Amino acid sequence: MTRTPPEWAYLTDHTGRYWYNFGNGSRLDPKNGKAVRISGDAIFGIPAHDFISISQWIHSRDQDVINEVVNSEFTKLGLQRMEGPGKVTAWQPLQSEESGTLVHSISTPWSIEELENPSISGDFTEFLPQYALYSAPGNAVVLWQENDLWVAGYTRGQKWVHIQTLSQVGAQSLLPEEIRLTLIELSARGLLAQVEQIVVWAPYDLELHQLLEKKLGINLRFEARPEPKFEIATGWGFVPHDVSRKRIARTRRYRAILLGIIGVVLLLIFASAALFHLRHLEQANERLQQKISVNREAADQIESAMNRWEILAPAIDPKRSPVELFHLISALLPEKGVRLTSFEVRDNKLIEIRAESSTMANAIQFKGALEKDTSLSDYAWVVPPPRASGDLTEILATGTYKFSQDSETE
Repeated sequence: MTRTPPEWAYLTDHTGRYWYNFGNGSRLDPKNGKAVRISGDAIFGIPAHDFISISQWIHSRDQDVINEVVNSEFTKLGLQRMEGPGKVTAWQPLQSEESGTLVHSISTPWSIEELENPSISGDFTEFLPQYALYSAPGNAVVLWQENDLWVAGYTRGQKWVHIQTLSQVGAQSLLPEEIRLTLIELSARGLLAQVEQIVVWAPYDLELHQLLEKKLGINLRFEARPEPKFEIATGWGFVPHDVSRKRIARTRRYRAILLGIIGVVLLLIFASAALFHLRHLEQANERLQQKISVNREAADQIESAMNRWEILAPAIDPKRSPVELFHLISALLPEKGVRLTSFEVRDNKLIEIRAESSTMANAIQFKGALEKDTSLSDYAWVVPPPRASGDLTEILATGTYKFSQDSETE
């Protein structure tokens, strides 16, 4: 994946933060001491005092193993890394051998003060350790200033292997001893080759020159800090938690706005569809009313004929004749043990039967026959369980004609 080159870098030197234009190499100091956001994509160069640098040999080439070891090393140092959605730890392999991998790791375990400044508006494209934007002199100790602090970078070949924040600019007499102790430690751990030179990225200072050369005995030279280059800072990229939270919140806001717009559009579509459907129903209702008006006389005649038919049905239809119904129900009685005590037909549509049985078995048999008989299927039967009464079992059954006009209306 190709990285898009940013237009600006927000860096720091001994004078404080400033904007650097990658396009034309120009430098722009913040206006009135405030870091006004420059238009265009930009990266934030994390200063040395805002990260911890660790280098170590890890006896593995597996990235998951290296991740575990790096995280464990920062934990052993007592760094309480903040939890959050950002990326605050990263590492780079510097050299691989059969026995293991030389790894340089960086962690930013606290908030970066400049990013909490409300005068910096918008988000940066990337976050990189600032030193990674500068080419590394071979096998050297490199000194430069960031704000009022001296920073030392140690290189193995042409690669940065360790970055260290040293004394304040006014206490440079302590520099040689701090550098000497660090060299001893890095060499003992097999992290450095022979240190060939000390490079100071600063204007020439005779006192500092004599101090370093006398105490360290290493060739030393002063030169201007090189121009930063974005393309050499590959492999690094941090996202502080507060920045990541802002990006997530912004994404959620955009999503909420988008969903709101979609919701309004859908609501308008549904409202339009509802109005269209309502108008369609009104037109259909009007057409139906017209048909009813046209056919009302014929409908009244048909309804009158149906009412007369309903009245005459018991006399015309044998299946609804009380005598025929009594015959059909009597035929369902067992040969013995059950007798009808009451049979009544009400309003030509409701049959009520009462019976007595000498045994519960006969009663249940009659109940089942009544519910299953096809000749009586025009009636909906309700037969509660038979109830014992003294030595007898009482049976109550009601059947309602399914096809009466009232039933159809309901």
